[in-house]
Amino acid sequence: MDKMIVLGLSSLPGGGKDYVADLLSKEYGFYKITPGDIVREILKKKGLPITRENEQHIPIEYRKKYGEDFLMKMVYKRAKESGRKLIAVSGIRTPGDLKFFRMKLDGNFKDISIVCAAKIRYSRIKERKREDAPHSFSEFLKQDKAERKLFKLDETEKLSDFKLRNEGNEKQLRRDLNRILDKFGLRYLLTK
Repeated sequence: MDKMIVLGLSSLPGGGKDYVADLLSKEYGFYKITPGDIVREILKKKGLPITRENEQHIPIEYRKKYGEDFLMKMVYKRAKESGRKLIAVSGIRTPGDLKFFRMKLDGNFKDISIVCAAKIRYSRIKERKREDAPHSFSEFLKQDKAERKLFKLDETEKLSDFKLRNEGNEKQLRRDLNRILDKFGLRYLLTK
């Protein structure tokens, strides 16, 4: 395994992309990178509060200033600097994010779209108690709709290589994730 291999994880908020990235990290040695962390670092440097609106605004502003792929360039740079061969990117958002990694890594990039019902995602978000969490289910649905439109998440899901349902049964989630790794030809390499 000479070249870097990147698994992208995309979902709506609360879908479980960080959870799956953590599984990949703990069980298979993937190095986890979260674009959302990069956005929050930018907000802190600018002295702005961490809110859902600011987390949406910064990528828009920076894409206008530095190009559509500015955030993925930062992710790719961190991946290269890590020196690791296996990377899990928790937070592939736009079709452009997919395009960036597919061009950079040829066949060594696959995206997993994590699918989960809105009520389950809302419950998970409330449990996190993050400062940017919505205060009601209707606010959550409004944010969901805005994110789908803003980042073209429905199109990203359609363009993903794999779908992974994450609605509570960890045993099933792990089994389905292992099937995806098998299809990508990774699990065999990871157990050598």
